[in-house]
Amino acid sequence: MKNKLYSIQEALVHMKKENKNKNYASIDIDLVLNIEYKTNNIPIRIQVNLPYGNGKKYKILSMVEKEKRNEIKKNNNIKIGFKKYIEKIQKGCTKFDILIATPKTMQSIVKLVKILGPKGLMPNTMLGTVNNNPQKIINEINRGKIFLKSDRYGIMHTSIGRINFTNTQILENLKSLLYILNMTKTQHLKGNLIKKIYISSTMGLSYRIKP
Repeated sequence: MKNKLYSIQEALVHMKKENKNKNYASIDIDLVLNIEYKTNNIPIRIQVNLPYGNGKKYKILSMVEKEKRNEIKKNNNIKIGFKKYIEKIQKGCTKFDILIATPKTMQSIVKLVKILGPKGLMPNTMLGTVNNNPQKIINEINRGKIFLKSDRYGIMHTSIGRINFTNTQILENLKSLLYILNMTKTQHLKGNLIKKIYISSTMGLSYRIKP
């Protein structure tokens, strides 16, 4: 399937047939970027607001100072604290998807870079995960904001929905992702940033689609 080019609509027809009884299978995208990693080992980082979300509930750890903790609405997906989580992370426990900090707490969290950095969990000012208004960024994540980083091979991987999403929802999510990525500039870029796009479902076949 990887050598043939499909339209997104064609690929979705095949994927939905493959997953007839798997309504919650994830629809994943692999973006092969046109980056020369021999001369540039700095990953490309972007944040995207998916209009329909991707169906995933992210586990969020909010490490903020005491006076800001009452501002955060608690639910099952959000953990709030500081000192005890510093200790847990130091022991290698990173059972969360996104870490949110404030500029003040970041002074301590930065010491955990060797643990958090390789896992892509380090809060980042440019992405908004270092923020004086933690509830604002949490709301954005719950509405569909995702954070992406290219890997060492120049590939960016993410989910853009579930198999039970409508084709329109999946297409609009993909459009939002590609729009932000195409707006990204890099000094090492040769031609278009996006080289190839592959779409697949959980445990399903991979289809190369037209950019």
